[in-house]
Amino acid sequence: MINRVLVLGINIVVVAILLAVYSFVIMDTGLLGVAISLALVGGVMVVYSTAPQDPTTNFLLNYSKNLVNVLTSSLEDLDLLDSKIWIVRRSDTTLAVFSRTPCLEDVDPGIGFSGGSPYIAIPIEIPATEYTETAPVESGEDVERMLRSLLIDEFSICRNVGVSYEDGLYRVTVIGLSSSLNEFMKYPLDPYTVITLATISRVLGARCVKLVDRRSIPDGVEIFIKVEKD
Repeated sequence: MINRVLVLGINIVVVAILLAVYSFVIMDTGLLGVAISLALVGGVMVVYSTAPQDPTTNFLLNYSKNLVNVLTSSLEDLDLLDSKIWIVRRSDTTLAVFSRTPCLEDVDPGIGFSGGSPYIAIPIEIPATEYTETAPVESGEDVERMLRSLLIDEFSICRNVGVSYEDGLYRVTVIGLSSSLNEFMKYPLDPYTVITLATISRVLGARCVKLVDRRSIPDGVEIFIKVEKD
């Protein structure tokens, strides 16, 4: 059980309930939609925090199904389907943030507003390996080794991983995607992108990284990432 995620999830659900009650009082259907989205995000956090933390393909598959279904609905309600994806690290918490504004280092988990624009921030975690315990480095080779450790050795969800650094961008090529996870590639967020973004953030010690592009290739995917701030 991940206690801090559980507490955050419960708090978000409580806030969503209060917001829903208020939306009924003032008869604001738009606000009700935001409240429902907020409740769904909080529910995913609660389920994730109480699930057995066994990093197997089955667990990753089940979690991904819950996440993409709820997240897609929330992004539609908040008109964030075309938003940017960031990974923000705050002390011991890593957040996947959907926002139209630049990197929000002070973002809180859940649904919020910054600069007049809404955002969704979801806590994520990746298993620790020997590479996550070392000091941050500026090496694509270390990123590649850690991604191989996670995607191939830990989760067994691809056949090969390659990392290169070109023109200020990290290009991660993942080959031989798991057939059970292929369906998630059409959603705003997929397991490969989540793990890749979080891995680069952790290995490089970056507080904020940005998903620049994600392209489908034969039997794989290419993910382009920019480290915005250290």
